[in-house]
Amino acid sequence: MNKRIYYLDHLRVFLTVLVLLHHAALPYTDIEGVWYVTDNGQAQSITSGILTFFIAINQSFFMGLFFFLSGYFTPLSYDRKTPGQFVKDRILRLGVPILVYLFVISPVVQYMALTNKAQDFWVFYQTKILTLQNIDIGPLWFAEALLIFTMVYVLVRVFQKTTSTNEHKQLPSLRTLFFTAILLAGLTFLVRLVYPIGIWIWGLQIAYFPSYILLFIAGIVAGRQNWLQEIPRKTTKTWIWILFFTAPLMPVSLTLFHQGNVAGGFNVLAIVYSMWESLVAFGICFVLLAVFKKYAYATRPFSKRLSRTAFTVYIIHPIFIVGYSLILQGKSLHPMLQFVIVGIAGTITCFLVAAIIVKIPYAKKIL
Repeated sequence: MNKRIYYLDHLRVFLTVLVLLHHAALPYTDIEGVWYVTDNGQAQSITSGILTFFIAINQSFFMGLFFFLSGYFTPLSYDRKTPGQFVKDRILRLGVPILVYLFVISPVVQYMALTNKAQDFWVFYQTKILTLQNIDIGPLWFAEALLIFTMVYVLVRVFQKTTSTNEHKQLPSLRTLFFTAILLAGLTFLVRLVYPIGIWIWGLQIAYFPSYILLFIAGIVAGRQNWLQEIPRKTTKTWIWILFFTAPLMPVSLTLFHQGNVAGGFNVLAIVYSMWESLVAFGICFVLLAVFKKYAYATRPFSKRLSRTAFTVYIIHPIFIVGYSLILQGKSLHPMLQFVIVGIAGTITCFLVAAIIVKIPYAKKIL
C-alpha cells in the first residue's frame, strides 16, 4: 500500500473521461431534466437509442467504481493523520470544490444554458444564486456524497478505538460476489419503491445509493485486505460471460414489456432494471480492474499529468461540455457527429485548462 498503484490512477482518468462523454451524450437523447442542455429537437430515434444505452451502461457502474476507488484509499489516508487532520483535509479537498462549483461554475453554466437571457449575468446572479433559488450542485454531488461517507468512516474509526491493520486475504469467491450482486439488486429495487430514479434530495439521487454505499465499503475492505493484489483470471472471465449475456437484457425487456417504469415502483421493468444494473456493474468493474491491472500498471510523465488533473477536470467540465454543445446547437450536423465533436473537444480542452489550474499557487492543497 505504500507503493503508488498507477493502474488505479489510470482507471480514475478513464472514468473521468467517461463522465465527460456521458454528459456530452445527454443533449442528443430523449432524456430531459438531468443536464443543463436538452436535445432541443436534435435527437433522432436511432442516435438517441444508442446514446441512451451508452448512458445506461455508464450509469450502472462508473460512479460506483469512483466510490470504490475512493474507499480503497480512505483507510491509508486516515492512518497517516490524526482524525482532526483527516477531517480538515477532507473538508478542504471536497468542501471547497463544492462551494466553488455552487457559487462560481454552476451560475456560469446555468446562464450559458438560458434560452432567453432577459437579464445580464450579474442580475441573474443576484436574483437567482445569492437568493439560493437556483443553487445547483451539478456533478459535484459526488464530492458531497463522498464527504458524507468519509465523515461516517471517521465516526466509526473514532468510536471503535482500534488500530486498523492490513492483512492479505483473497478476493471473495465468485459465488459470494454473485449473490452480493443479487442482494444489491433486491435492495435497489426496494429503495426505488420509495425513491424512484429522478427524485433528488440535496442534489443526491437516492435511487443509486445502495450501489454507491456498498462499493465504497467494499473499497475500504479491499484496501485493508489487499483484494486487488491478485484478481483471479477465472473470476474475471466468468464476469465477462455474465456481462455478455446480461447487457442485452435491458433493451429486450423494454421491447417485450410496455407497461411499467424502469425508474421504480412495483413492476417488472423496475425489477429487471435493478437486476440488470447490478450484474452489469459488477461485471464491468471486474473487467476494468483486471484489464488496467494487467495493461496499465506502469506510468509515464504524460499519464502522471493526466492523473494529476483528473479531479480538476471533473469539477470544471460542465462549462466546456455545455459550451461546445451550445456552439453546435442548431447546426446541420448529425447528432452523433455533434456528440463526437463535443466529447473530444470538451475532453481535450478540460485537461488543458486543468493543467493550468493545478499550477496556481495553493491549488495543490485542494486539487
